[in-house]
Amino acid sequence: MYPLLFLLAAALNIVAGAHQWPGVLAGSLNDPDSYMRLLRLEDGIRAGHLVITVARDDSGAGVMVEWSRLLDMVLWLLAAPFAPFIGWHRALYVAGVALGPLGVGALGVVCAWVAEPFAARRFLWAAAVAAALLPGLQAFAIPGVVHYHILLLVLIVLTVGCVARAWHDNITYGLLAGVSGGFAIWLTPETMPFVLMAFAVLLLRWLYVPLGKTITACAAGFFDVLSIALMIDPPQGGWGVPEIDRLSLVYVVLGMLLLAGAGGLWLLEARWRLKHARPLGVALMVLAVAAWVAMFPKVAMGPYGIMPAADARKFFGVIAQQQPVRGLDLLVYLGPGALALAYALWRVAARPDGGIVAGRARWLWLYIAVCDAVALVLGVQFMLFVEFAPAAAAVLLPVALSEMSLRFEARPALAMVSRLGLLLAVLLVPVAAAGLNKPPAAQGAAGADYPSCNLREIAPLLVPAAGQPVLAGADAAPELLYRTQVETVGSLYHHGLQGYLRDRAAWRATPGAQVPAAVLATGARFVLFCPTAARYPLVADLPKVTLWDVLEAGNPPAWLQPLGSNAQGWRLYKITF
Repeated sequence: MYPLLFLLAAALNIVAGAHQWPGVLAGSLNDPDSYMRLLRLEDGIRAGHLVITVARDDSGAGVMVEWSRLLDMVLWLLAAPFAPFIGWHRALYVAGVALGPLGVGALGVVCAWVAEPFAARRFLWAAAVAAALLPGLQAFAIPGVVHYHILLLVLIVLTVGCVARAWHDNITYGLLAGVSGGFAIWLTPETMPFVLMAFAVLLLRWLYVPLGKTITACAAGFFDVLSIALMIDPPQGGWGVPEIDRLSLVYVVLGMLLLAGAGGLWLLEARWRLKHARPLGVALMVLAVAAWVAMFPKVAMGPYGIMPAADARKFFGVIAQQQPVRGLDLLVYLGPGALALAYALWRVAARPDGGIVAGRARWLWLYIAVCDAVALVLGVQFMLFVEFAPAAAAVLLPVALSEMSLRFEARPALAMVSRLGLLLAVLLVPVAAAGLNKPPAAQGAAGADYPSCNLREIAPLLVPAAGQPVLAGADAAPELLYRTQVETVGSLYHHGLQGYLRDRAAWRATPGAQVPAAVLATGARFVLFCPTAARYPLVADLPKVTLWDVLEAGNPPAWLQPLGSNAQGWRLYKITF
């Protein structure tokens, strides 16, 4: 069954991205990070080992990109069979494009696997379909996105499934829950809150059932994976450097504290009656997490703990994934998650059948509702996190369909109508709303279409600038580095903050008779520009006198010498001194 679910989800992902495939097959990816990922991986293959620093960014100094190497390893394995025939450059591209369908197929399988103990097998297909089609998930799985967003969901959901099976004191699944949680943190620390929420379910179970061995196995698996991963994949500065935005000592210490706390739970249940050990056990685990946050307080601030507050506003304010979700997008991306929350709360409020088991189930459903609410709040605040709540909806959909069949077993027609209504509400409404929410085509004041500003054919235009710094938009830097041999001033990566700030200052400068100091500070020898319908976000708060605005108006300053343009609208200028 699961191979069929994998094929179903992967095939639906391919069909859902039909309008994106022509561009992808022509050589375009759909996310700047995708180009940076492949570029970093290709640089590593040339160097003979996987690297963290991407050369030629930051005005040629190179920039450390914070991602771990785990996904790079996966892509290398996918590309290796093709490399002898088509070369590493094209093989890595093929592997990157294949990552989307493969990742969605895996997500469909693990969502169905988590639901299986609680749902009828005949409804498990709904989890795979939801994983492939929900816009909140599809936004990160469109063709040509070579990044970890879907894989992080796979590992989180896998962790949840192992925890659910460890519920009955299954030590093996407890260990596997820790292992999958460790791999999730290794992939990206963005998974950390949800991994810890999954682990906390075992602590809730421990309040009623002595589960010390299983919890210790979970913590041991978690700690072991993180420790081994750190030896394989340390930060750029070495094993002892604490980094909160990638695998580092920070998360190994978390694993160590959780392992110590789990051992304490095991000891408590062996020496105390469980009802007396409960408050001490909860206090012990809370103390372990609190000690970790006290040791690394910037962890609690998330991405805003990486850089000074003033710089963080300048940096995150122009990243689309860091913006809040508003308007109809709430229905598109978070509507299914809201329905999942409503279902969980209904299960909390529903009258139990009686007895202690029903009461405990009610508390468990309340915890599920709290976790889904956290996912929804994060999704509202940051576009980056909109995929978590729809993933919960994909898992709960087969459960809800099964319950409707049981409740209306004596009335088949009503059962069929209720199931159909639920499927339409979860699957069709967000997809239909997404169709209504498409932005209009960009046009100028007179109604003329703006150029495409596609970078696929940019290499010939930039031949004169090869090996020299080029001032361009920070969001264009990864693709420029991937397609050409130029150097870029800055890009939107945490450890390249100073290069980004120089790029930002240069575009915000007011050009005069002389080259502005902010432009000189970049070290750039060329400027690359393409007009767009919307004003560049980096200058949106300023009067229309910036370098961006004068180039938009077609009035370059005297110190910019036009060198040429291409059919996609890009113009290249040389800075003269």
